[in-house]
Amino acid sequence: MLTIQKHKCGVLYSAILGLSLLLATPAHASIEADQSSAVVFVYQRIGEDSMPRSSISTDQFRAHINELKAGGYKVLPLPKIIEAIRAGDTLPQNTVAITFDGAYTSTLNNALPLLKEAGLPYTLFFATDMADGAPTHAGWDQLKSLSRDGLASFGIMPSGYVHMVGQTPAQNAALVNKAMTRFKEEMGEDPPFFAYPYGEYSAAVKKLLGDYAFKAVFALQSGVVHGKSDFLALPRFIMTDNYGDLDRFRLTANALPLPVSDVIPEDMVLKDNPPLVGFTVSPELTSLSKLSCFASGIGKLDLARPGSGRIEIRLKEPLQERRTRINCTLPDDTIIPGRPQSWRWFGVQLIAPDFGDDSEADPATPAQSGADADENPGEE
Repeated sequence: MLTIQKHKCGVLYSAILGLSLLLATPAHASIEADQSSAVVFVYQRIGEDSMPRSSISTDQFRAHINELKAGGYKVLPLPKIIEAIRAGDTLPQNTVAITFDGAYTSTLNNALPLLKEAGLPYTLFFATDMADGAPTHAGWDQLKSLSRDGLASFGIMPSGYVHMVGQTPAQNAALVNKAMTRFKEEMGEDPPFFAYPYGEYSAAVKKLLGDYAFKAVFALQSGVVHGKSDFLALPRFIMTDNYGDLDRFRLTANALPLPVSDVIPEDMVLKDNPPLVGFTVSPELTSLSKLSCFASGIGKLDLARPGSGRIEIRLKEPLQERRTRINCTLPDDTIIPGRPQSWRWFGVQLIAPDFGDDSEADPATPAQSGADADENPGEE
């Protein structure tokens, strides 16, 4: 609020100072994490109707691009976002990054021309074995061509698209080393980012990735990247045909961080089923009565609140799928005229390895079991 003084110079100074503070402070900067945060979207296939669980229609993708161009968002290169967040630098309100897993030819043919026309940057994650000759994926010559257009950046997966939680440490190290070597041979530099196939990781897999010099490692649970995020398992919002309508896109594009600590289970690969799930919300957020949690295939969950920001989830039955996603949301009190209600998000993906995989036929497809857990921000 501006302070009006009687002296003319004082009025002018107070007005300029107040306006400067208004412009310099993000409208959503109600907690520290909001100052430097970003929503990261991940797409897989574009316009492949035969793969509905991992594809989004070209029309839906075009609608997302139109929203990003007209809706007051700031789409920045992923390397710039990660650099800023790690440094604690302020990012513009509603900062967004666009990523793709797989580097499918449908992405090259149906998505990248739209991004080029809109002038929006993006990041491609890919398994290097696919770049070495899979006809359904981008080859090295295509990737090198994209690197010259000024919009593309890259990250790797293991050399083969595998369930890393099912491999030995030696096997995983060999897969990562091979991917790093091939990327540097072809692209002339070390890959800055890594993404887990299927979003699956264990404590051991995370520890292995921590031994490398990646600037960030990405998973597939929902949430917003901020300075206190786990940079060995950063969240991304998945977009597919079933969960890529414009309302959901707007909802997630306007998401805010829900900073938490002391997350259990420490290992996302379950030893006990049902597991005990819990976390402690940042003390900056003092009103948690409207926080709700949902699980894919289950719906709204019962919560225990032992105090001091601690939230514990009571699962009554064993999980029945290989991958179960739990998302917790809290409505933000800041209301901006002309913008939708913002929700704070925190998510985990739990893995019950006793169940078979439910991916689509292509072994390079990042399956996204249980995306419906994203669709239920609500109040208790």
